[in-house]
Amino acid sequence: MNTIAFCGLDCLGCPAYIAHRDDDQPLREKTAVEWSRAYEASISPAEVNCTGCRSTGIQFAWCSSGCPIRRCAVERAVSSCGICTDYPCEKIGFILNNCPDAKERLDAEMAQGSA
Repeated sequence: MNTIAFCGLDCLGCPAYIAHRDDDQPLREKTAVEWSRAYEASISPAEVNCTGCRSTGIQFAWCSSGCPIRRCAVERAVSSCGICTDYPCEKIGFILNNCPDAKERLDAEMAQGSA
């Protein structure tokens, strides 16, 4: 399974992915508290489960329905933002500016697509 999200982030580093994969209840509880505080939302430990952005399995609620990047990629039927004809765009700007590993992955996909 590809654990790289549409935006280039690696799901293997996501607490929701790790908690689901390892069935780690203490991690779910810790993450629920941290994310509730950080996003000013009410997130329960039961919600902290995910099988990856591009999977057809369980996804964290924000990722499955709230993420504008994922929604755009699904609507455009692209496997990655790096192969989208509009890459880079405003939707992905935050990721590109703050996550150098994700940017490198997407830039590599863009280069492969134009080669």
